[in-house]
Amino acid sequence: MRYELAFVESALKEWKKLAAPIREQFKARLRERLASPHVPSARLQGMPNCYKIKLRAVGYRLVYQVDDGV
Repeated sequence: MRYELAFVESALKEWKKLAAPIREQFKARLRERLASPHVPSARLQGMPNCYKIKLRAVGYRLVYQVDDGV
């Protein structure tokens, strides 16, 4: 299955505020996740189909939701 990335408006606004190096780190991780978005260790409890990406060194976290179209 092929996945696409889309931002909700409020998230896109926050994305644009991030410093370029942080955005680049997230972009690299998001590219990996588009190939395989269901990462059991990154799953968030209580939020269906939601996963996280952490940039521990800089203290940022990104949450994404996977829509399998089902």
